Amino acid sequence: MSQQIDRQRLVETLKANHRDPRNLAMHVVGFWFGFRALKRLLTGHFLKAVLNGGIGAGLLIGGHQLEGSDAFAVFKEAAQQRSGNGQLAARV
Repeated sequence: MSQQIDRQRLVETLKANHRDPRNLAMHVVGFWFGFRALKRLLTGHFLKAVLNGGIGAGLLIGGHQLEGSDAFAVFKEAAQQRSGNGQLAARV
């Protein structure tokens, strides 16, 4: 059983799930909130960090809801490739 991951297939999955401009715009703002959350966490503002992180995650996942794609498809694809048997290694 090989642990090799087909990176080209992961990139294709990533591109397929990020075609809608609304999703991309929400990702830009969501990542901005995510980085802001890390900054707040490092400077000791824990509650503001949690708030910014929640907003960022909501925007990232919400963008995929608008597009109608799975927000975690790349991670599921990688897990499926690692398992080597065509099924996901762990189901949630």
